[in-house]
Amino acid sequence: MVPKDNWDWAGALGKLKLEAMNKVRVRFAPSPTGYLHVGGARTALFNWLFARHHGGTFILRIEDTDRTRSTKEAIDQIIASLRWLGLDWDEFYRQTERLHIHQRYAEELLRRGAAYEADGAIWFRMPKEGVTVVDDLIAGKVEFQNREFKDLVILRSDGTPTYNFACVVDDTEMAISHVIRGDEHLPNTPKQLHIYWALGLNPPKFAHIPLILGPDRTKLSKRHGAVSVLEYRRKGILPEAMVNFLARLGWSHGDQEIFSREELIRYFDLDGVGQSPSVFDEQKLLWLNREWMRRLPVPELAQMVKEFLVLEGVATQEEVEALPEARFFRAVELLRDRSHTLVELARSARFLFPGEMGIPPDAEELLKPELAEPFLALAQALEGLSDGGPGEMEAAVRAVLERLGLPLKAVALPMRVVVTGSRVGPGLFEVLAMAGPKLVAERLRLAAARLRPEKG
Repeated sequence: MVPKDNWDWAGALGKLKLEAMNKVRVRFAPSPTGYLHVGGARTALFNWLFARHHGGTFILRIEDTDRTRSTKEAIDQIIASLRWLGLDWDEFYRQTERLHIHQRYAEELLRRGAAYEADGAIWFRMPKEGVTVVDDLIAGKVEFQNREFKDLVILRSDGTPTYNFACVVDDTEMAISHVIRGDEHLPNTPKQLHIYWALGLNPPKFAHIPLILGPDRTKLSKRHGAVSVLEYRRKGILPEAMVNFLARLGWSHGDQEIFSREELIRYFDLDGVGQSPSVFDEQKLLWLNREWMRRLPVPELAQMVKEFLVLEGVATQEEVEALPEARFFRAVELLRDRSHTLVELARSARFLFPGEMGIPPDAEELLKPELAEPFLALAQALEGLSDGGPGEMEAAVRAVLERLGLPLKAVALPMRVVVTGSRVGPGLFEVLAMAGPKLVAERLRLAAARLRPEKG
């Protein structure tokens, strides 16, 4: 089952020890059996930040030895998620390409008498007496009674390694200095430690991150909104906000809440990770997202919004490209303060594009028949403007109202509703200027036609 060759165990071990000297090397090792969720993304981020903070190496290792559940789609999704978050890796591996290495280590355990063959598989002998102490950088010293352990399969009958064994082999071969992972893996650690010791290896340092809980203090699940990381992208969350949010799930630096990527790299270390579970609060994520939308340069944010205008069916690609850039930038600048996501921002920009706006139910009573004539007069005055700014729009509107003997408040809110489909928003004349004279006039004429009593 295990190939016999002249592999130099002592020489290979010496080389690994030399490579590992005083170097921070960490890995994110997802199993590609589904999408990358919030917990996995946080683990990846903590490893990435730790590596970047210490000038070390961040490794992406796809643990795909479970051939019945691993899929290419899941691998692609994991990679796309990490790239969206901006978590670049220095080295990349797939476990299925390393099976010959796992088999060599299994052979060494057999040679040392620490493993045996049974039922076509190779089993590792676990101790049955005493206590195994895990000295964890976050959880502290954790004791496990050895009598609770059973011998474990390390190499299946098809030659593929099991999780605990593959972790030890790959972490050794990759000279991993720190294993930073979720605390659901803490019970696996004593098993892995015994494999290290049986091979005469020094284990890496372990740091197990506490769970993420839902708002009801139970384990985070889909019912709490724990969806794919890329689903948050589709919901209009910025990667800067998502990284900021994930970093604050269990880690802190004083009372600071908003961190740039550079600040996270500068401040992040394991001594800032708490021992208590963190709570996933989507409202906090939305707050952070709005803050980051406010901080981004308008041209950069506008470029992101363009994608969502099309995705949300707000406008066609052609309509988006036809909108004057200066007007669009101004709209993004004014609308972002009232939006929590790129989706909300895109939807609030609907009034910038051709087509009649729907009237919300709570505004229908504002549109009275006596507004038909003022609307027509305003439409006639505004459509004569070439591309009026807020000042020009205001002057034109006030001139018409003065001629009709009407105060601005008589038409301001109904006019806003007709033009934007909403009772609230930026200043009226800013809104009219963003929509442009032609579009405003068109909507006022349509509204007047609906309001004018039928002649019989």
